Amino acid sequence: MSKTIESLVQLLSDLKLKHMAEILSAELPTLPPGEQTIVLRYLSRWAETEKAGRQAALIQSRIRNARFQRIQTADAFDFTYSKATKAIERSYLTLHQNLAKDRLPSAVFAGNAGLGKTHLARALGYAACQKGISTLFTTAAQMVNHLAHAQKAFVLESELQKYRRPLVLIIDELGYVQMDVQASNLFFQVISARHDAGSGTIATTNLPFGKWNQIFANDAIAHAIVDRLVSAAEVFYLEGTSYREYQRQLKIRGQKA
Repeated sequence: MSKTIESLVQLLSDLKLKHMAEILSAELPTLPPGEQTIVLRYLSRWAETEKAGRQAALIQSRIRNARFQRIQTADAFDFTYSKATKAIERSYLTLHQNLAKDRLPSAVFAGNAGLGKTHLARALGYAACQKGISTLFTTAAQMVNHLAHAQKAFVLESELQKYRRPLVLIIDELGYVQMDVQASNLFFQVISARHDAGSGTIATTNLPFGKWNQIFANDAIAHAIVDRLVSAAEVFYLEGTSYREYQRQLKIRGQKA
């Protein structure tokens, strides 16, 4: 079998067209060379179009299911705006560019409000969607509220699965809401399960790790969550002037120019 036919057979198999691939590999070599050329030319083109269409539909589905609220990308972030972002640019872009299903991104972005933490976290999630990786974006408050309601309704396990299942989970605004014992335990269940499964978990926080006992119910659970969340994660510290204010000033200068 020629390499061209082998490539088409493999393409059909990738599209789950098993029986078409089998009959093609059996019957195409029996056709006259001219007919083989025509079949290969058009069928290969159609199969490639189908594959590209399916891939595009998968990406769009991943983006919808991720619930980003807004799309933010790495190339839209200006790393030159502060010393802190200049310092993390290389390591961040390496993480961003190399993510794959066997290299799921885990990261913690720490710093005060307005420094671009959510933008950078969303950009990792969007890049994951582009590679067909299931992703979910949520705030810490939303997640624990959903879990608490599910526990009261006796459907906790199915709700936990919503946060365990995605290969990449982004938890935004960790530290803005204090969690009681119940909420802390529910949060820990998600983080622990994802850690054990080797899933990618990304978090943004306004508090240093040493102050996470202000978020969670006690030192013990705060330490356990930090330990599991950080063990496989890259930690990015952001500081300086507000990125949002920087972008606003750039826009104003652009309007005046």
